[in-house]
Amino acid sequence: MEKVKKIAVVAVLALTLLGIFSTHLLLPDKDLSSSERRKLEQLPPLTAEGVFSGDYFSELEQYLLDQFPLREQFRALKANFQYKVLGMQDNNGIYAAGDHLMKLEYPLQETQVDMAVSKLNSVLNKHPEIGAAYYAAIPDKNYFLAAQNGYPAMDYEALMERLQGLQAQYIDIFPLLTIDDYYRTDSHWRQERIVPVAQALCRAMGTQTAGVEQYTPVSRDGFYGVYAGQSALQVEAETLTALTSTVTDSAVIKSVEHKTTMPMYTWQDFAGVDPYDVYLSGAEAVITMENPLAQNDRELVVFRDSFGSSIAPLLLEGYAKVTLVDLRYIASDLLENYVSFDGADVLFLYSTALYNAGGVLK
Repeated sequence: MEKVKKIAVVAVLALTLLGIFSTHLLLPDKDLSSSERRKLEQLPPLTAEGVFSGDYFSELEQYLLDQFPLREQFRALKANFQYKVLGMQDNNGIYAAGDHLMKLEYPLQETQVDMAVSKLNSVLNKHPEIGAAYYAAIPDKNYFLAAQNGYPAMDYEALMERLQGLQAQYIDIFPLLTIDDYYRTDSHWRQERIVPVAQALCRAMGTQTAGVEQYTPVSRDGFYGVYAGQSALQVEAETLTALTSTVTDSAVIKSVEHKTTMPMYTWQDFAGVDPYDVYLSGAEAVITMENPLAQNDRELVVFRDSFGSSIAPLLLEGYAKVTLVDLRYIASDLLENYVSFDGADVLFLYSTALYNAGGVLK
């Protein structure tokens, strides 16, 4: 009887492995993981060099893990087991605090912050024709969630002290934000909640922009942020909202990188890898936004990360032209070929997480 049990166990295991292997052969390989927002490994080419170096086997292992049948279901099972059974506080660096998901941002990388300060100061020094320079920091969600929930937190006070090395005037927006101004499943702020931030920035730079009552919200349900997929937990969808006005509707927007005009909000991106790309098509090296309804001839150059895509439309009413620059995608030495700084205001507007990774700026 005992021998029959052992044979049965081996048979079940063999059939399971055969079933998984067969399923893997029958199903087509996927190019992307929409939940993790990354490319999946493809079958590596079999070469003698790869075999002898060992690279082929490591690449094959990653390929098999990425293309494993029912991979998403196993990811969810693993995440729930770690949270609910093992009592772990995070999964792959993602933790839950209340109804918010967040990725740990710790510790403060002083060298990285200094690199950001040096790079941004070099832009100012290369362009003495700039009218006035300002900087602000957007607190990441850990500022509101980490220490309060027993997680390690960056030293935000020390971060802001190091940013004082920037040769620009500081605009403090920390008091204007709460955790409710951010998406529960994403790192970004909600555009409909940051009109007061846009007004404060414009006011500090000597201009003004519209109040929330002058915008018309356009919304889409079913938004899942980046942490929804990375956590592998089952979470409720959110609503993504874009604010429109006569200024946003009449704006002339151009991608300098692609030499094409573009809409303020690209709703087709809502069904893409990153729905937050609805705002100005997401990652772009240089974008110009012209306001034909402007009451002045002032220009603003905003050095930004992905947070800037959603606040830029709200700053436009205060200027005749707003240029967005993302130094992650264009070297600062090339800016003079694409950006006019003559008499323009310059605003360095980055999240604290980006300042803490200043080495990504080119």
